[in-house]
Amino acid sequence: MSNVEELCVVATIPVGTRPVGVAVDVHDQVFVASSGDGTVLVVNALTNTVTGTINVGPHPEGVATDPQFGVFVAHSGGGIVSAIDRFNTVVATINVGGPPSIFDPAPNTVGVAVDHFLSRAYVTNRSRHRVSIIGMSSEPPTAAHEFIDVRGPLGVAVDSVDHRVYVTQPDFNSVSVIDAATNGVIATIPVRQHPMGIALDRPRRRAYVANSGFTTVSVIDMVTGGTADIDVGLRPIGVAVDSRGDAYVTHSDGTVKVIDAMSSTVSATIPVGSQPVGVAFEPHSNRVYVANKGDGTVSAIDLARS
Repeated sequence: MSNVEELCVVATIPVGTRPVGVAVDVHDQVFVASSGDGTVLVVNALTNTVTGTINVGPHPEGVATDPQFGVFVAHSGGGIVSAIDRFNTVVATINVGGPPSIFDPAPNTVGVAVDHFLSRAYVTNRSRHRVSIIGMSSEPPTAAHEFIDVRGPLGVAVDSVDHRVYVTQPDFNSVSVIDAATNGVIATIPVRQHPMGIALDRPRRRAYVANSGFTTVSVIDMVTGGTADIDVGLRPIGVAVDSRGDAYVTHSDGTVKVIDAMSSTVSATIPVGSQPVGVAFEPHSNRVYVANKGDGTVSAIDLARS
């Protein structure tokens, strides 16, 4: 990476109480799930201002976008997903796991990712040991009728080329790979302790896994299933990949580490807000957005390089 010294936070945006999940769409919008407020905040990536607040109900956590069908928000503890249309209106509440359970660990119980080409959303439910499948349509369903048995799933990312789903399993130190053609687990890949966030570098066929109970990010070769570890420091939590293939890893100490795609080493440490969790790359503004759970803000990191 060149000119890493230019990477810096250019805006700190207040977004509510305990923001956790963050995702971007194709219309320069950033969606932030504020789990303490029951809302999703909409941030304009060109101006770094909040342009809307969507009331979605208790404990929104995971968030994913689809260019056609809108935004899907997974709620921890309640077994539901809110579907938001392109006009930022909640149009459906989808049951993916039944009523709340006293055994639900909280927070960090759910994740969601989308395969646009198959018109599916995949929702992890850590306490019920399943990945639910929502068939997306112009009229979202009221319930998910299919699910895949996966022990303790949390982080989820979709490879829309091979239509495979990568799911972290924090309690089992592994990542399971689901084949969308069969809705079955075709591989279970050992990683390090307590893997949480996962992001895919599709052009380079890599999956980055943040091992929150250790000091590494595991890099999975999506072709061979082999792994390699990159030391990033204590408690990496979330991870996102930019268009160059560089990875951005959130840490509970209030920093984001940058992994250079060419050298597979940490090339920069960027101070952000308190207790950063979710992270996403927005390509039009060329910025990375970080949800800071501890202080109710989102940090916008400018990736512009001369």
